[in-house]
Amino acid sequence: MSAAMKTLSALFICFAITVGLTSRVYAAEPQEDPYSVNIEENLSKPVVAVKHKEAVAAAMGLLTRTLAQAGFDSRGVRDGEVTVVTIPCSELFAPNSVTIKDNGKTLLDKLTPYIKRSDKYKTVLAVHSDDTGDAVYTERITADRANAIDEHYAAALGGQSPIIPYGLGNDEPVAPNSGISNRAKNRRVEIYFVPTKSFIDNARKKK
Repeated sequence: MSAAMKTLSALFICFAITVGLTSRVYAAEPQEDPYSVNIEENLSKPVVAVKHKEAVAAAMGLLTRTLAQAGFDSRGVRDGEVTVVTIPCSELFAPNSVTIKDNGKTLLDKLTPYIKRSDKYKTVLAVHSDDTGDAVYTERITADRANAIDEHYAAALGGQSPIIPYGLGNDEPVAPNSGISNRAKNRRVEIYFVPTKSFIDNARKKK
């Protein structure tokens, strides 16, 4: 082999090694763990490019309407890109209880076909309370209720649940904590369906 060929061969080997090492470095970079960030971050990602917002909102609007027709309090948030289902805690739990009622399980089961589609939706669960009791109590009961719902879906789906659960205590009331009706509104479960990157890609292709 000539000196020139040897030089070219050496350069090629160096390039291949460099590319291989670079590939391994990028492959080893950890991805953001959705269970390690707050609910606001989970509800804001993945971000939809401006030019695809209309297509994604239209596709998610179908889910919002389907769930509404099934009897759920369902609406679009984040400009229609995310669907949220709101369920009063009284429909799932007895007062001060963290055990799901039998009819509550039946209600949750109606959402199982959508929750199991982790390829299409990232499911974020938020449980809220009114301000009855101190902060420690409200944070504990909402966290325990969120875990109970997560465990219910884990059992329904064969041992694994894709849900990202949050117990948010009494920090986010939707009504003044005065009167029975308003307090009941604040004691609620919110289940968010956030479109995945795969869902977003499919929506923009169908536009």
